[in-house]
Amino acid sequence: MGDFGTSTMVRRARDLVPVLKERAARQAQHDRLLPETIADMQRAGFFRMLQPRAYGGYELTPIESFEVTSVLAEGDPSVGWVLGVIGIHHFHLGFFDERAQSDVWSSDPTALISSPYAPQTARRVDGGYRLSGRWSFSSGSDYCDWALLGANVEGEPTPGPGPVGSHVLLLPREDYEIVHNWDVSGLRATGSNDIVVEDAFVPDHRSLTWTEVHQGTAPGLALNQGLLFKLPFFQVFSRATQAPTALGALKGMADALVEFHRNKRRARIDPATALALAEAYSFVSEAKGRLYANYAAMLSEAGGGAAVGDERLEEFRFQSAHIPARAARYGTELYRVAGGTGIYNAQPFGRYLTDLMATQTHAINNYQARAMDWIGPLLDTTGTVVPTPLGVVRDQERPA
Repeated sequence: MGDFGTSTMVRRARDLVPVLKERAARQAQHDRLLPETIADMQRAGFFRMLQPRAYGGYELTPIESFEVTSVLAEGDPSVGWVLGVIGIHHFHLGFFDERAQSDVWSSDPTALISSPYAPQTARRVDGGYRLSGRWSFSSGSDYCDWALLGANVEGEPTPGPGPVGSHVLLLPREDYEIVHNWDVSGLRATGSNDIVVEDAFVPDHRSLTWTEVHQGTAPGLALNQGLLFKLPFFQVFSRATQAPTALGALKGMADALVEFHRNKRRARIDPATALALAEAYSFVSEAKGRLYANYAAMLSEAGGGAAVGDERLEEFRFQSAHIPARAARYGTELYRVAGGTGIYNAQPFGRYLTDLMATQTHAINNYQARAMDWIGPLLDTTGTVVPTPLGVVRDQERPA
């Protein structure tokens, strides 16, 4: 379950870590990933890990893709983040009409897809939709050929306020503008710029509703019938980026602190440093072990094994959502015990810490809401199901 000794993808990721660390100082001066880093990721096939086999992907398990993302984040958290974000879009596109998948990958199976999903308003017209609006946080967008954009449709029912709308629409690069406004303190190299669309036409086959995804009626499932596409969608989606990036960043920061202290060649080992490192390393291994066991249970169900109940799915979501905040706490202690010489920009601790702090801010990491989804019904004495705050989608449906 956690043994990746035979994984080609994990080995390629591990081989790239020292290269990413060597590039770190130069990468820190840029607001997007360096072109050579994207090229390395493309050559390794990382973006295709969750892509449908029908269009040149590998359909690996989310356990393996999680580990690859986490390993890359050890070298540079922004690299892990961009891989997680773009990679999960390739999984999502597998639920779209086969014509949409063909539009993106028939001539180039290495084409990349950005987002985001926060909804703007679309207008239904003959044969499709007209879309206008501005979307923020489009990670890796400079290197993407397409974008998945969230939308509600004018005059049609919409979900409650929250991070996703009723529809996701697929647009080619020529139909949107990238506004380079990514000026931030953490995850700087993710290039998470704004996207602007002005009255673009989106044909029907390039649209998908969240209802279709969660009810197992998404048209792409007629083509993509492998084990990966039988998993609860949001159980894969919600831990593709933030959790592995946070765990990788914490592991990379701890490794850097070990090297930092060994280079000092002091005779006395500081017990505070030893404890901070022990806690950080233990948390990384414990969190991965828990998440990989959760994935194994869902994969077993998808393969015909015992069912995973809804309550356990809510528990799984909480365990994943809580990781970035906990990792940031452990990272703060690593930064403290690095001491005064650790705060210089020549050292990597500040970069790791600000990336950890940024990772925990994503809406998916709302572990308080996930706790309410999981524990709230257990505490409820009225028989009323506690609603999910902020309209966050719950895993109440599985693909058929």
